[in-house]
Amino acid sequence: MTNERLPEHFARAEHRLRPLIMDRGFRPVAMEYPDKAGGNAAAEYACGPLRLRLIWEGEARALWVESARQVGAEVVTRWTDVEWAVAGERQPLDQDLSDARVERLAAATLTYLDRQTA
Repeated sequence: MTNERLPEHFARAEHRLRPLIMDRGFRPVAMEYPDKAGGNAAAEYACGPLRLRLIWEGEARALWVESARQVGAEVVTRWTDVEWAVAGERQPLDQDLSDARVERLAAATLTYLDRQTA
C-alpha cells in the first residue's frame, strides 16, 4: 500500500526545485511515494527530449537529481546524475540534508539545464 506522505527532506527539496525547473518549461509527469517508512521517493519532470527526476533514497538518506533523454514518452537513455555531469566525473554520495544541500542541488540542476540548451 502506498504511503501518501513524502519524506520531509524530499518534500523540502521538491518544493525548492519544482518552480525552478517548471520555469524552464518542465512539467510534472510522475510522483512516486515511499511504500514504507524509510522508503524511496521520486518526482519526475519532462520538457521536450529531456527528463529530470529528484530522487530520495530512504535507506542511504540521500537526495540527488538525475536526467535522461526521452523520445515521445519513453526514456531512451540511462539516467545520469546531474551533479556528476556538471563536475565531469563521478562524485561521492552526498548525504547532507541541510538547506545548503538543497541549494547545491538547485544550482547543479540549473547549470546542467543551461549546458543542455547552450
